[in-house]
This record gives sequence, C-alpha cells and structure tokens, in this order.
Amino acid sequence: MDTSAARGDGNGGGGGEPHVLVVPFPAQGHMIAHLDLAALLATRGGMAVTVAVTAGNAPLLEPLLAACPSVGVVTLPFPPSPLLPPGCGENTRGLPWRLFWMFVPALAALRAPLLDWCEAQHQRRRRVTAIVSDLFTGWARPLADELGAAHVTFSPSTAFFVAMAPPTWHPPSTPTPMPQSSADADADADADTDEAAAAALLFPHVADDPKPGDEAYEEIRQILLWSLENKCIVVNSFTALEAAYWASPLAARLRSRSRVLSVGPLSEAWPTCGNRGGRPAVAASEVAAWLDAFDDGAVVYVSFGTQHALSVAQAACVAEALARSSAAFVWATGGATAVPEGLEAATAAARGMVIHGWAPQVAILRHRAVGWFLMHCGTNAVLEAAAAGVAVLAWPMGADHFVNRALLEEAGVAVRLAEGGDAVPDAGEMAKAIAAVIGDEGKPFRERAVRLAAMAAAAVAEGGSSYRDLQELIHMLAKIE
Repeated sequence: MDTSAARGDGNGGGGGEPHVLVVPFPAQGHMIAHLDLAALLATRGGMAVTVAVTAGNAPLLEPLLAACPSVGVVTLPFPPSPLLPPGCGENTRGLPWRLFWMFVPALAALRAPLLDWCEAQHQRRRRVTAIVSDLFTGWARPLADELGAAHVTFSPSTAFFVAMAPPTWHPPSTPTPMPQSSADADADADADTDEAAAAALLFPHVADDPKPGDEAYEEIRQILLWSLENKCIVVNSFTALEAAYWASPLAARLRSRSRVLSVGPLSEAWPTCGNRGGRPAVAASEVAAWLDAFDDGAVVYVSFGTQHALSVAQAACVAEALARSSAAFVWATGGATAVPEGLEAATAAARGMVIHGWAPQVAILRHRAVGWFLMHCGTNAVLEAAAAGVAVLAWPMGADHFVNRALLEEAGVAVRLAEGGDAVPDAGEMAKAIAAVIGDEGKPFRERAVRLAAMAAAAVAEGGSSYRDLQELIHMLAKIE
C-alpha cells in the first residue's frame, strides 16, 4: 500500500507528552463508541488523541471534530483485499455477517501503513505512546509492541458479552490450580454452570460466526485473541446494568486475566453528542416539535440500527403492527429498510413520523414523550435507551443482541417482542404487545427504566463507577515509558 496517501499529522503534543492512537472497526456502532471515547480522552484526559480511519469513513468523524477540534485524524486508503467483493464499500453497514467477518482480516493490512505513520510521528517528536483498538482490530497489539506503546482493547459491547465470546476465540486456558477447599471447588463448578447457561443464551445465534475450516478463520481468531488476551479491556457499559453478571463466578474468570473498566454509557459522558454517527436526515428540533404534541411516554421509537436492514416482509409486519396498535411512533429506517407504501400518508397527519436516513437518536430518546424503544438490542442503542430512561421492546437479531436483551430483562426494563434476524412475527400479536405496553401494563417497566437511567447518570457523574474507571484509564494511558 502507498503509505504516502496517508493524511493527517495527528495531534501529538511533542516531547514527552502522551499521544493516544484510536483504531476503531468500521461498523457504525463500533465507530460511534470509539469516537465518544476519543472525545473523552481528549477533553477530560487533556491528552493528544488521533483517530485512524480509511477515507470512506472519514465523514463519520465530522461531528466529533466539530465538538473536539483538538482530536487529530490519520486517513488511510482502504486496503484492497481478495476477501471482499468489489464495491462493498469501506463500512460494514448493511452487509451480511459473512462479509462483516471478512472485514476483520482485510483491515489488518492497515498495520504496515500505520506503523510507517507512527514512525514518522516519532521523528517529528509526536510519538504514539498508547493505542486503543477495537475488539476486531486486535492486530494493533503487535503494532503497539513494535512501537513500545501501551495497548488497551475497547469493546463497544458489554463485559458480559466479552466474557461469553465463543470459546474458539478465548485465550488458551492456563493450568487450573487444584482447589484448596470445598468452597473453591464449588466456585469452579458454579463458573462452569454460569458459562454453560450463558453459552445456551448466546451460541444458538452465532451460526454465521467463523468456524475452523472457514475462509480466513485463523487470521480472524488470532486478531480476536490479541484483543481478548489484553491485560486491560474497556467496555461501553456501567456496573448497575450488569449487576447480576458481576456477582457471578463467570465474571471472576474474566477479571482473573484482564482489568475490566466499564466507562459507559458513553452517550452520557460528554454533552455535545447530538449528531453522533453522522448528519441527521431531519433536525432534532423538528422531531422534538412533533413529539411535543404527545403525552409523556406515549410514543414508541423504532430503529433496528445500521447493520440489520429489515426484509420487505419484516418491514410490512412492523408497519402493520404499528398501524393496528394505535400507538404514536417515530420510525428511523436508516435509509436501508423499505417502508411499505402508504404508511407515511396514512399516519403522518396523526400519530406517525418516518425518518429516512440517520436520525438524531439520542435527542429523540431523551424527549419526555418517548416511552418505548422497539429495537434490535445493539449495545449502543441499549445504552442510549438505558441512559434516557426508555423501556425496550426487544427484537434481537444476532451478534451481542441476545446477551444485551438478557441484561435488560434482568433489569426489568424489556419486553420480548420477536427473536432472530430471519423471523417474521405475527403482526396482530405484535400490535397487541405494543398496545399493551403503551397502556397500564407498561408502567412498571417504564418506572424501572427511569430508575436505571438514574443509575446510569450516577455512574458517569463525578465519583461514579464509570467516572472512576475512566479516570483509571486516563491515568493508565498517560503513563509514558
């Protein structure tokens, strides 16, 4: 690759000051969380931060750069790869899971040009002293080793999901010491039971994950092992959301190999996040003006993220259910879902708004009229709902969604609506469920959601659990060796 095409001087402070390189994975949810974290490291940590992206993903940084102009950018050409078909783009948005996984080894080709860039920064007295990389960009770990820099893994998913990553990704097991007491033996047995239960929750839904013998499997596995073997793993979560998990022996296993820092919800940790993820198709003020006409908690917000576009049949089911439920709604399609003809015309005058393209999701969820979020249970959406005090109508599709749903159910803020990326629920049953939660049946869920939001706010406030973990991360990254 022609590294001369790399652009951006970064923002190293020179001399002996810390300079953090952030290496996200080009999936929308991953990018947003990494940019949130980069903003916090720059603003609260006061350190030089540079984000590495390919040219096609550079526009996603515009909101971050507008809010935090001190953050630097290094832009690299997307590496050609035989693993990816021509024209698939530089972001996993809307791609099938097989191609999502092929992005993992394809992006590893960025290691060489990034090394060249880092060495050039060193010559200019802007040495990269630490690297924060995504779970899926673990190839940054050997890059950090070559540079003599610290390395931290950042997972936009929860600690529970990181602990329950499929076993073929796990670091090789270290010899297990003989139990010194019956209590130790019981704890080991409890951990095995926990792991089996969690595996039953997650593994039926990872059929598309890479397996031995699949194309590029060994490359993918090594990249993930570099991430999972890290001595420090940062997650976009907060202690109260995962309270049941942290009390389990399974959590002790994760903590025995890594320091786990929960720094979320990142959407709450810095205030200028209205346009996180891109320019919205409609202004937040316009949506707010429309929502003002409704009672508190009366509106259902609908969005399935950017990775999962609903099929024609699924979109028709959601549209019919919304129409039959009589609930007011805002449906953000992400631009990839084909909304049935007539839905907007039939509802716009009364109780529905359809947003084609990117929506100002955080602002919508924070509006008092929004009480429920019909979603896929992606981590960013889950954390944004939790922070806003909005209850969840859960339709997990894949990846970490089922683990996230379990956490929401444990917190008492979610109702199961459907399950699986290929499912086409009965529209009548879905309509009944939506109508029920908008009424009296949904009040206990919304009350618990409001309490969970208070816990989220306390976590990121000064002295809170996420605030303390973020400070620990900042101190760790600020150490220059």
